Amino acid sequence: MAAVSSSFSVIGVGTGGIDTASMLAQLQSAEQTRLTPYQQLQSSYKNKISSWGNISSLMTKLQTSVKKLNGEAFNTLTVSTNTSFTATATDKASADAHSVTVEQLATAHKLRTQGFKSADAQLGTQTSKEATRTLTIQQEDGKSMTITLKDDQTSLNQIAKAINSQSGSVSASVQRNGDGEYQLMLSSKKTGNGGKMSVSVDGDSDLAAVLNTAHGGKSANNADSQTDAMSQVTAAQDAKVTVDGTEYTRSSNNISDIINGVTLSLKSVTKDKEPEQLTLTVDTSAIKTTLQDFVKQYNALLTQTSADSKYVKADTSSQGQNTVATQSSASGALMGDATLRGMVSELRSRVNGWYGDANSDNASFGALADLGITIDAQSGQMTLNESKLDKAIASDADAIGKMFKGSGNTEGLATALGSVITKYVGDTESKTNGVIKTATDNLNSQLKNIGTQITKTQALIDSQVNRYRVQFQNLDSVMSKLNSMSSSVNALMASIS
Repeated sequence: MAAVSSSFSVIGVGTGGIDTASMLAQLQSAEQTRLTPYQQLQSSYKNKISSWGNISSLMTKLQTSVKKLNGEAFNTLTVSTNTSFTATATDKASADAHSVTVEQLATAHKLRTQGFKSADAQLGTQTSKEATRTLTIQQEDGKSMTITLKDDQTSLNQIAKAINSQSGSVSASVQRNGDGEYQLMLSSKKTGNGGKMSVSVDGDSDLAAVLNTAHGGKSANNADSQTDAMSQVTAAQDAKVTVDGTEYTRSSNNISDIINGVTLSLKSVTKDKEPEQLTLTVDTSAIKTTLQDFVKQYNALLTQTSADSKYVKADTSSQGQNTVATQSSASGALMGDATLRGMVSELRSRVNGWYGDANSDNASFGALADLGITIDAQSGQMTLNESKLDKAIASDADAIGKMFKGSGNTEGLATALGSVITKYVGDTESKTNGVIKTATDNLNSQLKNIGTQITKTQALIDSQVNRYRVQFQNLDSVMSKLNSMSSSVNALMASIS
């Protein structure tokens, strides 16, 4: 359009008396209508892609809620508060009670050197700047650290720095004791017997006299340890806990392999060795909260699909007899879409199904209506009666769980509905794509093709308009010459007469 507009400065009501600028504008407007079908398709594809994007987002939210109904909602447990330990439960845990006694906590091995007046004084044998000695810290679980030290790297501060620079399984620090002297502290980063340290120095007898420790550090309880140079601050020790009468030994105070789905975090030795009761009870509030969210997400999805598939009759009152009727802009972007129609049909079929325990003569719950969730036959929208739901949960939460998760060979509602959702929206956990992704990819491909066609057509239009412009310029020039000749002839005739 910019190129055409600039031509009006040279095309207008010329000396030929023809309004070429107006004529060119009308021709250009007529040529631009060639783009209309492509632009309409382009807009249609964009609206469809946007609609599928909204639907996909809502489907993913519903999928999250349905997954919870397939396990987590019915396995959420309330854990008792205990003194010598805390416990956390995952959806793998079961409602139950356990006797727990903490007999011993896991501790990390810790050693310290004797005290020195300076933390920067060299403690090793001084020979030459190139001389080195090797410090080795070996742990019971097989891990080891080897540190090479030069003559000017044997102070407490430099040794600690060299150890920490390796980012190994032992950390070092320099601390002051009660007498104001400096001590090197070595701490295992791992609790339990596996973190027990032994320290040796090779190539420096003076430094070896400060650090060599082979029996866990000097301790009043261990006669063999009296030959060690370093003293024991904390002994390496495994945790010991008795659960339901069975004693277990673990290297950590966080234990997750005794009670399925439960992590025990040991805090202190149980008072008087009297067992504490760990109770895991079903949190029925999680069932209600998840079902409320399920109804909310399902209704939001149905509202969106209804808006995207609705039909609004086009207003043809102002159209001529030979005018072709077009779709109303108020209609949904996916009106008549077979994929959307099939998806909604499958979803509604699943939520209206019966999922009672086929092997039970007393299946108390088999349909959503039994839980107080009614479904409008026309719109598909759900309505939740919370009072009825509360009574259902209180009467038999396990039966509700079987209704959603399934039992034996009987498929649950969450399983059946989840498979439909996965079919259409895919699943990030299993890294699968769904039908909606395929449909959107096809639309994007068509949108790209339409864009290419619009670009080509616009180039043809611009070329044609430019030809019109040249023709009008030539016509104006010819008419100007004819007018000039006519004026000359008239002047000549006037002079003769």
